[in-house]
Amino acid sequence: MKFTYYSIFLVLISFAATAQEINIDETLSTAKREAEKESYDKALSLIDPLLKKYPENEDIKTFAGRIYSWKKEYKTAIEVLSPMTDRVNPAPDALLAITNVYYWTEQFEKCISYCDRYLAIDPNNIEVLKIKVTCLEKLGRDKEALEIIDKTAVTENSTQAFKGIRTLIGHKTKNAVSVSYLNVSTSNPGQSPLHYGYVEYSHKFSKSALVGRANAGSVNNDTQMLFEADYYQTFSKKDYLYVNAGVSTGETIFPAAKAGVEYYFRPQKRFDYALGARFMHFETEDVTLLTGQISYKAGSNSIAYRPYYDTGNALFSHVLSFQNTNEEKERIVRFELQYGNVPYLYLYNNYTQPLKAYRVGLQYQQRIGDSFFVRPIFLYEYEEYVPGEYRNRFNAQIIITKRF
Repeated sequence: MKFTYYSIFLVLISFAATAQEINIDETLSTAKREAEKESYDKALSLIDPLLKKYPENEDIKTFAGRIYSWKKEYKTAIEVLSPMTDRVNPAPDALLAITNVYYWTEQFEKCISYCDRYLAIDPNNIEVLKIKVTCLEKLGRDKEALEIIDKTAVTENSTQAFKGIRTLIGHKTKNAVSVSYLNVSTSNPGQSPLHYGYVEYSHKFSKSALVGRANAGSVNNDTQMLFEADYYQTFSKKDYLYVNAGVSTGETIFPAAKAGVEYYFRPQKRFDYALGARFMHFETEDVTLLTGQISYKAGSNSIAYRPYYDTGNALFSHVLSFQNTNEEKERIVRFELQYGNVPYLYLYNNYTQPLKAYRVGLQYQQRIGDSFFVRPIFLYEYEEYVPGEYRNRFNAQIIITKRF
């Protein structure tokens, strides 16, 4: 009989122990659901009895540390997690949690040290490698960041994880060289093609940039050069000033001298504005253009309108553009609609007349590797070349850029 009582007693103890384990799992599951809803205090109140009853359970303590970090009580999170991380055999989950704490608090040096401790356990963990590389980039240690990226096994996941960081590092590159060729052809009636090209060098400073450009144009067996410089000065709130000046070796293909200034400002988050002017001096007359821009950005897409007003000839021109930008891949697709004597890039001469012109253009920028860019541009015009007579005009350009 005693054996029967003992057996029943042991079975009851076993059931109680099992129920207790289930209770722990259910409590943790409920706490996790509350944390996902950002009810952090409620989640902590649920696991607090578990912490008191099972003070050595590191899964519960790690979860508590995570909740404190999500609650932005970072000091408390570090106090909970550090005993499990600052020892000879650190707990991997706690290491991962404290790494995030130091990353979110922008303590990048400490974050890197805990990344190294975790990577000693799991050297190929992409998420931790990404955190470390990001910290290195924030500290300006770009070379170390790129070395880690290059050494990491090239898989689809790792490549995708590091693309954004590569782009950020690429944006900090201070030098770039570009070459371009533009062909202008006409039909019905046609004439000899016009050829233009340039070589350009740009250098970034901390809050400014300087660009030097040598242009060449060949029209009707006549070749002329235009040498110009651009200067950009950045101010607070992403406002910046653009200044341009140039001189040429002739007075027909290019203006003998040119200058321009434009100020870009951003009073609202989604809207950009600009106001400016362009001045061109030819042998027989001067051309002054007033211009500006208003653009609206929604996510990766933007729409912009830019007018030009030729003060001497009382001519208005209009450009409406639609652009999609993938900032991570640095890819651009741009569609334009134009009306009037719009100065396409650097082309504008003193033969301007009050003639009509309708244009549609498309351009695309593709990054190749980390530092090469290819940008093809095509613009079709239906232009009035003499009053009442129209012809087709095709502008095809290619720009290749190498940054370093």
